[in-house]
Amino acid sequence: MSLREKKKIETKNRIFEVSGKLFKEKGFENTTIDEITKEAEIAKGTFFNYFPTKESLILYFAEQKAELIYDLTEDEVMIHLPTKERIKKFLVALAESYEKDKDLTKLLFIEYRRYIEISRPDISKERSPHYRLIKVLLGVLEEGIEKGEVKGNIDTRMAAETLNAVYFHTLMVWLKSENEFSFSRDIFAKIDLLFEGIGD
Repeated sequence: MSLREKKKIETKNRIFEVSGKLFKEKGFENTTIDEITKEAEIAKGTFFNYFPTKESLILYFAEQKAELIYDLTEDEVMIHLPTKERIKKFLVALAESYEKDKDLTKLLFIEYRRYIEISRPDISKERSPHYRLIKVLLGVLEEGIEKGEVKGNIDTRMAAETLNAVYFHTLMVWLKSENEFSFSRDIFAKIDLLFEGIGD
């Protein structure tokens, strides 16, 4: 990566970090682009070079999570783990990324859902965290069948969608909960339950 490209990424992340801080303090609607640029110490034109609208900051949050999913699939340690441990470690690492800032995660999730419902933006499904997560889980499960670590007669698509549903449901419960509990520990236990089953 060139120095110029590195600088661009740093500037974009700086704008996002400053925006997140202001969103938590003032709320999304009450934060202006002028306030963001002032706090980030950048020109307004620089902001628009990276984010065409304030709402695009919300989409960037979703894209970051989608990218994290991709990055984790490339992790050398995870690639060589048994299927169950690989899925567990992968989902726990995602959960821990949300746990770093619950308040900001909650705020951006609410705004993301509102923006999607109102604006209906043309977002390719490949950029969606849901789509990418299902795709990754599907690949891991299929590899698990080849290794003899997953039952060969399961519907891998249904299994991947079930894991995805459990993950995002747990995320929503955690975000809405007034009680402090660990999202990552909760998902860890649920993956064990899914793999072991609940029958006799």
